[in-house]
Amino acid sequence: MSEYCFLPWYPRGIQKFLDASGSNYVALVDDQTVLKFPIVPPHEDASAYSATGWKYRRRMREVSLRGLQIEEKILKRIGRHERIVSVKGRHEDGLLLEYMPNGSVQRYLVSHPDTSLGQRLKWALQAAEGLTFVHSNQVVHCDITTGNLLLDVAFNIKIGDFEGMLLHPDGTVALDGGARYNTLSSMPRDDEDHCDHQTDRFALGTAIYSIMTGQRLFLDLDPVEEDDEVQHRFRAGEFPMVEDEKGGQVTRKCWMGEYESSAQVVDDIQSVLSASKSNGGGE
Repeated sequence: MSEYCFLPWYPRGIQKFLDASGSNYVALVDDQTVLKFPIVPPHEDASAYSATGWKYRRRMREVSLRGLQIEEKILKRIGRHERIVSVKGRHEDGLLLEYMPNGSVQRYLVSHPDTSLGQRLKWALQAAEGLTFVHSNQVVHCDITTGNLLLDVAFNIKIGDFEGMLLHPDGTVALDGGARYNTLSSMPRDDEDHCDHQTDRFALGTAIYSIMTGQRLFLDLDPVEEDDEVQHRFRAGEFPMVEDEKGGQVTRKCWMGEYESSAQVVDDIQSVLSASKSNGGGE
């Protein structure tokens, strides 16, 4: 069997699979809870793989388990908040998390392209509110995307997937779950492993752009095959133009690193939303 072939396996208590991302599955436990657990099961037949393949799969599982352990620690450090997916406890095979029945903003917008300007601005604001709270707790998310902006039963955003960094009070890294930004969300920097609140805000800018326009950044590029060109455009400040009433100034300031805090992003989006409501576009 190929070391890259991952067949579903079934931890105790799961009802159905919901998603797979990175090295983890997400499965429904009940109407309020999901289990996030490694794609690689705990027990496999080593003889089914080459020595290299076996080592690869064991390493993949170890990385996944470490990420889940750090996600639990980060979520417990953050505590409960209306913009954060809550941790519900441990399971022998993974981490129990709050179930978000309406999926991600990314998937929702694909199937609902007629979503109103007011709703999009509301989501942009909620994402910024969540990130502000995350940063106030000495956490760097390291993977802000519309795929990690999840919708609860009332279609309000909660940020999920916390396998980023927990910081010491002096700003040095205490724990690192290994999450990193994708190409379209990665602020240009010499050390691609370096993440901080500014790089999180850059990624937030890309997420807000996708929320407001309904499309990903740089549609003319393949972000995997042409990642060098993506970074070239970022470094050159070649960002797409978006109307101010759609948060264009906010996304540009996120991309250009002009915000000193995430709370400033919240303030600017609130101003855009207030102006939109005054002009009759806030519904």
